[in-house]
Amino acid sequence: MRDLTKEHQAASGRRLHALTLLMLSAAGLTAAASLPAVAADLTVTPAQQAEAQRTAQQGIPVSELAPNAPSQYTVRTGDTLWGISGRYLRQPWRWPDLWGMNREQIRNPHLIYPGQILYLIQRDGRAWLSTTPGSSNTVHLSPRTRGSAADSAAILSIPASDIEPFLIRPLVVDEGTLATSARIVAVPESRVYLGRDDNAYARGIAVDAPPGSDWQAYRPVTPVRDPVTNAVLGYEAEYEGNVRLARGAQGPDSVSTLQVTQAQQEMGVGTMLMPQPAREAVRYVPRAPDTEVDGRVAKVYGGVQYGGAKQVVVLNVGSNAGLEPGQVLALSRTGEIVHDKTDSNRNIRLPDERYGLAFVFRVFPGVAYALVTDASNVIAVGDRATSPR
Repeated sequence: MRDLTKEHQAASGRRLHALTLLMLSAAGLTAAASLPAVAADLTVTPAQQAEAQRTAQQGIPVSELAPNAPSQYTVRTGDTLWGISGRYLRQPWRWPDLWGMNREQIRNPHLIYPGQILYLIQRDGRAWLSTTPGSSNTVHLSPRTRGSAADSAAILSIPASDIEPFLIRPLVVDEGTLATSARIVAVPESRVYLGRDDNAYARGIAVDAPPGSDWQAYRPVTPVRDPVTNAVLGYEAEYEGNVRLARGAQGPDSVSTLQVTQAQQEMGVGTMLMPQPAREAVRYVPRAPDTEVDGRVAKVYGGVQYGGAKQVVVLNVGSNAGLEPGQVLALSRTGEIVHDKTDSNRNIRLPDERYGLAFVFRVFPGVAYALVTDASNVIAVGDRATSPR
């Protein structure tokens, strides 16, 4: 494996100095989408690019195919890219190698649609995946080109139902967001808490915010801490509901009028507000990180200390460490220290125990959200999340 120790140390140093989480707002999502895929000092070398191109042309060894990998598969509604990867590969994150993607194609991945037929081609101990049947010397990868309207029918990377709340609701906000968020400052005299269709009054909403724009209501709860440094990564935000801007800021105190469109929790004076982020489909090619990533699980969502497969976790690494949406990390637990009774009761550390995989689907500078796709053990805060091998 390539020696990326210096790059990894540089990434770790930046992480310790920039553990700031962007809020999940429309602006935050745009910022995340525009982040450079790899930090400036983690540029992929020409040798690494050549290796990626060579792999794309050569396919993968047949021995790395999953048992009973189908020679032909028709994509169905409800399939996911991760699920199809697992049908074909022992290591699903090697999908780009099998599909024949080079580094640039990964940036703009081929979309796969229900009804499309995938063909597995094997020759001379190597394997490729194609949408064109045959066994000629040249394998043509030719997914159908479609317009943006039809792209919405393409299959997702991972099940939407498992991550949708994490794409459209506030989850963790940083201290800067808490200081600058709009907030409800008054409610009608007859109300203590707000319900659907009630009016409320807020400060902090920009005067140019369009009437009819939707905002999420939240309140900060417990801090999320880095399990290594104990630094605060952000504050868990409890979703309380949604409001709509009925009338923009009026008067010298810049008070805006809101109407409650959804009340999931008790909303009232002090409730904080952030713009409603746009929904977006998650279509990232599963792949291993380009650099060595060594992070930790900072939080297991769902109000539990431990989790399992289909659980969403917060990692203490993000784009500052070269992490990107679609990358897959291996989950492991640091080996325990035990007494070796066969050697004067000397303390020894057992090997790390790898027990699962996590698919990264949302990345910010200092943290990332990942869906645990496979787990043979419980997930706990402090477990390692590293580049798979």
